[in-house]
Amino acid sequence: MQKKENPRSKSSRSKSKSSSSPSKEKDLFVRAQILEVARKTVLKKGYEALSIRTLMAELDYSPMVFYRYFTNKRALLHHLWVDIFEALIRSIEKHLDLKKPESDSRIKKIVIGNIEFWLKHPDKYKIVYLHPDYIEEEEEDRFFVDSPLIQSYLERLIQVVVWEKQSRKIGKDLSEMDILRSMVILVQGVCHSLVTVGEFPWGSHKKLYQTMVNIWYKGLK
Repeated sequence: MQKKENPRSKSSRSKSKSSSSPSKEKDLFVRAQILEVARKTVLKKGYEALSIRTLMAELDYSPMVFYRYFTNKRALLHHLWVDIFEALIRSIEKHLDLKKPESDSRIKKIVIGNIEFWLKHPDKYKIVYLHPDYIEEEEEDRFFVDSPLIQSYLERLIQVVVWEKQSRKIGKDLSEMDILRSMVILVQGVCHSLVTVGEFPWGSHKKLYQTMVNIWYKGLK
């Protein structure tokens, strides 16, 4: 014979589940608040001017609350970068997926997708590339070398480059890493110029970066 469940215990478990939900929601809310104020501060004053005490005072929290969500100021910056790169990867996901058919060059579309993402979100570009990642301790991670997200992204890019070399017969005398490095430099060069030197008469941004990508791609053949 099955034992009947005690209604009181069932009720108490329900209360326990429901009570944990608001706490989780509050944690997500506080974390988002910290990231948003940090983002604005870094853009306006620079990473060096970011103070944990000042940041938390602006949110009317004790500085100790900060360490519930982030280990230090550098970890906070890395969280900002992770959020940005996750958005970037989502924006070009269809070109990274080798299971989906592609009638044109994948790496050209990925490069253009990167450029268009950063030009659409210049503030995100500035947060990532205009604020050096100073390593304070030898054992600290280096974001662009040790981050699992970046490593996974680079591995997928290498797979796309391998596919491109085999299907498009490009870069015969170049390694996959050579091509990947040239992709990164192309994106950085175009975006840095257009984002940080806005007063220069560049003309049509789209025409300019498409021309640069076409010249680069022809050089791979």
